[in-house]
Amino acid sequence: MGDEPDQAITTVIESFPDLTVTRVEIDRAVADTWREHAVATWVNDDVALVPAWISAPQNGTPIFVEPLDTFGLGNHPTTVLTLRLALRHVSEPCNVFDLGCGSGVLAVGLAVLKHCTCTAYDIADSAQKAVADNARLNNTTLVSWSDGYPTKQSDVVLANILAPILIEESERISSTTRDGGLLVLSGMRTEQVERVLGEFSQFNEIERDELDGWTAVALLKN
Repeated sequence: MGDEPDQAITTVIESFPDLTVTRVEIDRAVADTWREHAVATWVNDDVALVPAWISAPQNGTPIFVEPLDTFGLGNHPTTVLTLRLALRHVSEPCNVFDLGCGSGVLAVGLAVLKHCTCTAYDIADSAQKAVADNARLNNTTLVSWSDGYPTKQSDVVLANILAPILIEESERISSTTRDGGLLVLSGMRTEQVERVLGEFSQFNEIERDELDGWTAVALLKN
């Protein structure tokens, strides 16, 4: 959670007052041993999410990722599914909001691959720096930071967050998506999907995809 997790912890406690939070300090050398084993993750036949410190595959388009202390290397099924559905259904440059962005890999991916203008937001303290670093790493100026939900509706909203948060934030997520706009919901275990979709009655499902017990759904707003 980075060197200054206090705001993120406060936000979690305010949202879930029944939780007990314990802060544990982990030595950086121990925390970063996973980097030695990082590999590229394929989103589809053409696009790979590539840890910034390894070589890119030669037979695809790389999106380089430096997660810093955020959730967002790109190798989790929910991230892969979100970007996969977005790439299928975003056909032209548009305005994108990446909610719960982590390292910003989804926003950066759509900026690079679809030339979308993207804003990203996350409660994690280190996310803003990670988003900026990854935009520079991928040579795009089309990604910016938002200090919360944007004031204007977006053509595309990506919400890759856990099912309880999708339910709790459903009204705000819905109102952030313009009429006729695309919403991609992810972060759901497959058995949670119907419960979550019940909170998004203004939308029609156009596609869903599943990977390793996780499911993402693409919706259009009526």
